Amino acid sequence: MNRLQVLRKLEATLEHFIARMLDTEASRIETYKNINTLDEIARDSRRGRHVYSRLGDWLARNSLTVHKERLKHEDISRIGSLFNDIQNGLDTADPESKKLSDEIDRWRARGFVPKRKLILKMKLPVQTTSIADRFAELLKKENEYFALESQRSPHLLSVLDEALKSAAAKEDRMYIHLAGAIIYYLKMNGYKIGPYVKRLKEIERLKLNSRDVA
Repeated sequence: MNRLQVLRKLEATLEHFIARMLDTEASRIETYKNINTLDEIARDSRRGRHVYSRLGDWLARNSLTVHKERLKHEDISRIGSLFNDIQNGLDTADPESKKLSDEIDRWRARGFVPKRKLILKMKLPVQTTSIADRFAELLKKENEYFALESQRSPHLLSVLDEALKSAAAKEDRMYIHLAGAIIYYLKMNGYKIGPYVKRLKEIERLKLNSRDVA
C-alpha cells in the first residue's frame, strides 16, 4: 500500500468517525429536548393545568424512538421522576386520564423509574389531624401555588384566571378555595368581579354538586 492509499484510508476512517460523532451528538440533543418537553409538561401538571393532550403527543412521539439502552442512567431516572410527578396529578376516574396513566405504567415496566433513595424513618405515633391543621395545610399549598403563578404573571387577575382554570380541570378543591379568596380580596378593593363570581359558581355547582351556591 503506497502513501496515497494510506492517506485515503485514513481520510475515510476520519470521515466515518466524524459522522458517527455527529449522529451521537444529534441523538443526545434530541434526547435532551424530549426530556425538557416532559419537564415542562410535569411543571404545568403540578400547577393544575390540563396536560392530557401534550402528554399523549409526547408518549406517542417517543414510544418507538426512545430506546432505554441508548440513554444514560440519569436520563432514565429523570424521565421516571417526571412520570411520577405527572401521574400524581392524573384523575384516573377519567377515561382519557386512565389511558395515559396506564401508558406511564408500561414505561415503568420498561425500567423508567426514579432513582431509589434510601430513607430511614422512625415510626411516629398515630395522630388525629384536626380541622385547624388541615386548614393550615391548605393555606400552605395555596401559598406555594400562588408563589409559582406570581413568578409567571405578577398580575392578580391572571393568577385568578389560572386558579379558575385549574379548579375546573382538577379535583383538588384547593383551587376553588384559592379562587374564592382572591375574588373576595378583589371585591374588598373595589374591583368588578361579576364574571369571575359567575365562573366560580358554575365550577362549584359542577364540582361540589351544589345547586344553590350562595
